[in-house]
Amino acid sequence: MKLSEKVNRIMAMTGLAMICMVMAIFATPVTAQAAGFDPVYYAAKYPDVVAVVGNSQQALINHYLTFGIGEGRYQNAEEEAAMAPLNTYIDVDLTNQYVKYILNGASVWESPCVSGDVSKGRSTPTGVYAVYGHVKGTYLTGPTWKNWVDYWMPFTRGGCGLHDATWRKKFGGEIYKTNGSHGCVNLPPDKAKELFDMVGIGTVVVVHAD
Repeated sequence: MKLSEKVNRIMAMTGLAMICMVMAIFATPVTAQAAGFDPVYYAAKYPDVVAVVGNSQQALINHYLTFGIGEGRYQNAEEEAAMAPLNTYIDVDLTNQYVKYILNGASVWESPCVSGDVSKGRSTPTGVYAVYGHVKGTYLTGPTWKNWVDYWMPFTRGGCGLHDATWRKKFGGEIYKTNGSHGCVNLPPDKAKELFDMVGIGTVVVVHAD
């Protein structure tokens, strides 16, 4: 199965999860949309949406993912100029422990990763999401940990995201089975920086296991 077909299949079968976890399942396959959701553009282009949900960034992204994609709305001026959604998304392959950034249908960035620890029941959730935060420098905290990361790109309400992991020396392989993360997708520091500089809020994230 081609990668684009796999994305369409996942998006057709999976509810889109976003900041408030408002979910919708589309009746027909929908191509993953371009990176770079522009809330200012979206609000100006679709005053009917603003009239219903308001003009906060959170509400507009939520509307786009839940309804806008299925309605054929554009998320930025580049898509409108192309007169079609741009096939751009982050592909997280849990089986092969590999992440790719697909830009307009072509892979332009890739890296091994370490996802959630399977042995401890902390597997990274599969599904179609979108980056809702783009933070340079923050602590990730939990009951027993407090780790500093330089590049934080969360994509689920439960706190899972893509980020650098300076405490790891190796990535990929079967590390995730017994020494994985708490659910996040760990990346080598240099690769996390590269991805951080390429994507933004609204970038679709497809997480799957073959």
